[in-house]
Amino acid sequence: MARAICSSCGLRSQHCQCRLEVSTAGNTNGDDVERASKLSRASFCRIYLVTAITVSGFCISVFFWVQALTYARPSCHLEVLVDSFSISNVSNATADWNVSFVTRSPGNNCKVSLHTIKARLIRGGNLISESFTPDYFGKLVKGQMNEPLSYAVFKMVATTTQVNGLVWDLRVNVVSRFYVSGLSYPDQGFLNVNCDGIPVNFTVDSTGSVKGSLLGRMRPCEYLVRSNYTDTTF
Repeated sequence: MARAICSSCGLRSQHCQCRLEVSTAGNTNGDDVERASKLSRASFCRIYLVTAITVSGFCISVFFWVQALTYARPSCHLEVLVDSFSISNVSNATADWNVSFVTRSPGNNCKVSLHTIKARLIRGGNLISESFTPDYFGKLVKGQMNEPLSYAVFKMVATTTQVNGLVWDLRVNVVSRFYVSGLSYPDQGFLNVNCDGIPVNFTVDSTGSVKGSLLGRMRPCEYLVRSNYTDTTF
């Protein structure tokens, strides 16, 4: 029997089954699958790389944004000074010595209030007197903080007329609660204040009462800021 010529492939094949073309077509489809697989892996790598770069850039942007907010936060430049000195409640041999403080915040609009908790009065390395506000912490816990006490009162300090005309250099150590307002971020904490070299001039008036006053201008103080009051010894 004569074999027909397949018009599709030009080969002599029974029943016109062009096995060569079928085989070739099969190889072609295999190449396409392999090429598609390679393209898929390359696309995945590109997508992964772009995603990693995007996430990293976002994290870096958030980090610098937080840092900028932290450093851009308004703050107070606080100055603490001894404003005045006075003597009151004079008795035969004792009197109350009063040291007044003032706070300043040059260059900004923040307002600072002080509430003295503890104070020490020292002369020549010797402790003359100390004061303490025992009910302050109870008021703080109850949320009934009274008016700011920006002064220290040393009660019943030995005082005689022999100090007439003398100038003493005193030192005052103070633990004070502070509260800052007038900012977007109000703040509060404790100050350990050291006021050294406070010149006090003593005089005696015609009635025999001892007077004391700060000699010269206000005296600046040094301080340390604490978020919590932990010093139980002072």
